[in-house]
Amino acid sequence: MIRFFSLLPRRDGVTSQRFHDHWRHPHGTMGRVIPGLNSYVQAHQVHTDLLAPEQSEYEGVAISDFDSPAAATGLLTEPQYVDHVAPDEPSFQDLSRVRFLSTDEEVLQPRLAAGPHEADAQWNVLERPTSIQLLQFVHRDGDAAWATDDDDGLARAIGTFRHARNRPNATVHGDDPPFIGARQLWWPTVSAFEDGVAAAPEAFRRLVGQDGHAITMLTQSERFLR
Repeated sequence: MIRFFSLLPRRDGVTSQRFHDHWRHPHGTMGRVIPGLNSYVQAHQVHTDLLAPEQSEYEGVAISDFDSPAAATGLLTEPQYVDHVAPDEPSFQDLSRVRFLSTDEEVLQPRLAAGPHEADAQWNVLERPTSIQLLQFVHRDGDAAWATDDDDGLARAIGTFRHARNRPNATVHGDDPPFIGARQLWWPTVSAFEDGVAAAPEAFRRLVGQDGHAITMLTQSERFLR
C-alpha cells in the first residue's frame, strides 16, 4: 500500500473559506471517483495555539491510498484526473508550491484498546467521517533521527487514538525524496487533542520537536472515500 500526500497552498486572491469550500465541492466530489483510489481524505488545516505560526503555510493535505507505486504515479494520466480534477486545481491552489510525497506506512498504534471513556476503544478513524489529525513532514535538512523507539510511548502519553509514521517510497522517489519522513497522529476532536497535550506537555514537546525542521499542522480530516 502506498500512502500519498499532497500538500496544498492557497492561491493568492482566494480566501481561506473559499479554498476549503471549493476543495470539498466541486473538487473533492470529482476527486473521490478517480479509479484506483483506495481511500481519499482531505485534511483541512485548523489553527491551534500549541503550534508555531508556520502551521498555516499549507491550507491542507490531500491523503490517498493506492495499491502500488505504479498506481500512485498512474494518477497523473488517469482520464478522470486529467479531464476534470487537474483543470480545476489552479482555481484555488498555488500550483508552484504544491508538494507531493509517496510513502510506505508504519502503524505504531492502530487504535486504543482502552481509554478513560468507554467510547474510546470503540472509536475507529476508518469508520468516522471526520477526525482531528496532526501531520508532520520532515524536511530533508531536518533531524535524521526523527523516528525513535520512544515515539509510541510519547504519542500514547498525549492520548492519541492512532499513530503512524511514513517514509518515502524508494520506487517513486529514489534517492531524492522531498521529505525524509512524515508523522500522523489522530484524535476524535480538538478538545481530545488539547486535553491530551495538557496532560503531558513535555511528551508533546519531545514528539513534535524532535523532527528539527518540519512542517507541522493540525487538521480536521474529512473522509471522502474509505
